[in-house]
Amino acid sequence: MLHRALTMLAALALIGCGDSTPALLPAPAPVVPVPVVTPPPVVMPVPKDACAPGNPAMEITGSVSSAEAKTYRLQPFTVAAGTERVEVSYQWTDKAGNPPGNPLTATTLDLGLWDEDGTFTAAGFRGWGGSRQGRIDRMQSPSFVQEDLADRGYQAGKVNPGVWTAELGIAAVAPNGADYRLKIECKLASSRNGPLADDPVDKTHVASFAPGWYHGDFHMHGFHSQPNGPDTADFIAQARAAQLDFLMVTDYVTGAHWRTLGAMQRANPDLLVWPGREIITYFGHANTHGETPSVLDYRHGLESVSLGEIQRLAKADGALFQVNHPTLFPPPAFSNLCRGCFFELDEAIDYAEVDTMEVLTGPILATGNDIGVPLPGGSIEQPFVATAIQKWEGLLLDGFKITAVSGSDSKGVDAPVERARKGYGSSATAVFADQLSRAALTQAIQAGHAYVRTRGVAGSPEVLFEAEGPDGQRGIYGDTLKLAETDSATLTTTVIGGVGNVISYIQNGVPVLTVPVPTDPFVSSFPLATRNPANEGPLGTLWRIELRDESTRTIIGNPVFLKAP
Repeated sequence: MLHRALTMLAALALIGCGDSTPALLPAPAPVVPVPVVTPPPVVMPVPKDACAPGNPAMEITGSVSSAEAKTYRLQPFTVAAGTERVEVSYQWTDKAGNPPGNPLTATTLDLGLWDEDGTFTAAGFRGWGGSRQGRIDRMQSPSFVQEDLADRGYQAGKVNPGVWTAELGIAAVAPNGADYRLKIECKLASSRNGPLADDPVDKTHVASFAPGWYHGDFHMHGFHSQPNGPDTADFIAQARAAQLDFLMVTDYVTGAHWRTLGAMQRANPDLLVWPGREIITYFGHANTHGETPSVLDYRHGLESVSLGEIQRLAKADGALFQVNHPTLFPPPAFSNLCRGCFFELDEAIDYAEVDTMEVLTGPILATGNDIGVPLPGGSIEQPFVATAIQKWEGLLLDGFKITAVSGSDSKGVDAPVERARKGYGSSATAVFADQLSRAALTQAIQAGHAYVRTRGVAGSPEVLFEAEGPDGQRGIYGDTLKLAETDSATLTTTVIGGVGNVISYIQNGVPVLTVPVPTDPFVSSFPLATRNPANEGPLGTLWRIELRDESTRTIIGNPVFLKAP
């Protein structure tokens, strides 16, 4: 208080308190403006070895040996600020002394790309072209990514500075090894339309509310699986020509198509578009049916990457998990011809979480071009079908309820004259569902309410397989009836369009009865289907049917199960 009072007195004195003439104050000093100096922007020098617009392309060369087959070589590189587009391309050459032009021994290298988010995260994945794109030796354009556009199989998105990684997949190597050349270049973008707008499929779409048999192809490659893969209009036209109702779009490795197929679905509301992907490992291939944002990896065996973990994350995202062509092109003879096609990862995955298995991949009537060896008769039933069925039945007997399906594995680029034999829907899986929706089909597929029509909808018989047991129990493909050891069930097979075929009734993998199909329609009844406790597994005794004509199987049915009460 004393300090405040003294301050006030001093102020009154200064202004002449008690005097009618105020004291004169000194004039304030003029304010001189201080000029604002903006420092020049700090321009960080671009390292000579960085990938940057204006810098020379990076060229990396090296060699691979046959001992390195089925491994990966990661090449990190620094992307400088200001880069808007990253391009990758490559080539390889078999060393001297290798067998010339032999697909059974030739080298195949794959090319992938990961950004600054890392090589082991879904966010870091920017694409994979396999061995089909970005080939310098084939005069192909480089594979690329930029914010609004990307090459097929690659993910568009902002190009941020940081450490990126080019991935060389050493899929197969000729006996004497091979040399490779990898080229990486950073540029300004070719267009600047802003971020790519996402337009995903509506997962809840119902294409039909009626219960019934719906047909699908469980292995369809589209736009992102080939440099000349079909566009939307062509993809849909081929699917409709094959009379398909649901379309499993399983492009190689990538999830780029998940962002764009909404328009395809809206334009075709009577079809069900179901995006997924094919997981290409060098030890076996698998499909996930459904989007899996938690995982986009495929490199089983690279550090901690395992197909089992990929399966777990995919299932957690709500996808179905499928083992593809499990016995196709067995090693070692066919290892270079079809890299990882034979499934060797039985111990890595959980078969209790496998929903479907391809028992037929590609055309049922195979030519020499289909299987890589000349055929004296011109064509035969594809030899890998019998072995795939044998593997599937063994898993059923072990207690794993896995539904047999088929997939054309078509890339949509077959010549029109070949499409009926090997294109989309050349084989089809019929599924009985409450409606044509992803949820209803998922339930029906997991229940096993399905059978394979090996020559597609138009070329195969239509077959209903039913079982009737004690106490009014009834079921179809995939269902379970409870039977005591002394009881029996009646199996009824109704065939439409199958004159000349023969029905085989199969118990636990062993044919027990064959019945010719002389008329159309035709109904066969087998009233003596019993359990076989000495040879049944946890699911019970398996009874199923197949139909064949003079050339091949035409129907592969999922079983009914007769199980103890």
